[in-house]
Amino acid sequence: MILLNDIHYTQLTATHHCAIARLQPIGTRLWRDHSTALTPITLSTSGFDHDSLSSQTFCVVPPCYNPASDFSSLGATKQDLLNKKIKRQSQRTGVRILLNRLLAELGIADTLDESAFPYRLKNHRHYVCFSHSADRVAVALSFDSAIGIDIEVNSVAWQVAKRFYHPSEIAMLEQLSLDKRDYLVRLIWQIKESLIKINQTTLAAGLGRADLPLVQMLIEYDSADDTIKNNSSTRELFIELSQDAQRRVAYISNYQTIVVF
Repeated sequence: MILLNDIHYTQLTATHHCAIARLQPIGTRLWRDHSTALTPITLSTSGFDHDSLSSQTFCVVPPCYNPASDFSSLGATKQDLLNKKIKRQSQRTGVRILLNRLLAELGIADTLDESAFPYRLKNHRHYVCFSHSADRVAVALSFDSAIGIDIEVNSVAWQVAKRFYHPSEIAMLEQLSLDKRDYLVRLIWQIKESLIKINQTTLAAGLGRADLPLVQMLIEYDSADDTIKNNSSTRELFIELSQDAQRRVAYISNYQTIVVF
């Protein structure tokens, strides 16, 4: 079981909802002391050195814990792999727990159908989308059409943007100040990621297409309302993309989350 805290529910419209939370406890280090009050999670350790592990049951513990003594028999690479495995498992479990919390909040009794993308609820057939970044998890729910959500706590490097974004978009962004450019690079990335989840395209195709109206709209919007970066309330942008029907973009700035619906 994964614990969640700082859960934030947002009703975007009568038929679109999202929830954001922090994984608790924060961090991805391993602890083999089963006397801890933390709830353990069980992982498969196939492919690793079973002789150096006392059990397949581990707990996620805060970063302040120093596990150096516990890993005296493990190489750094195997330790990193185990930590990444637990992090992925924690995020995967966390978004599903958060979905259940959102459904309970809305009074919906249903379960997730994971047989195909996009995910949907088995009985109501509502659309579901997940996202996670570091210790944050997010879920979006739409009653009537595919929905995309992306939470990103880290910045997107300019060199990464230049690798994936369309040259025309890069040319537009290069005209901005570094602060504004770096801010919009991440915002654009999150919107594109959300559209990828809606349209089920590849990452390269979704990031690389020329969404020039999107970039121009964000530049103009940010210039007209400089509080977009610091406002903690949900901001809605109305975007018409050249390759999509008109869509709404909700920006939950306090939680670094974008929802496209």
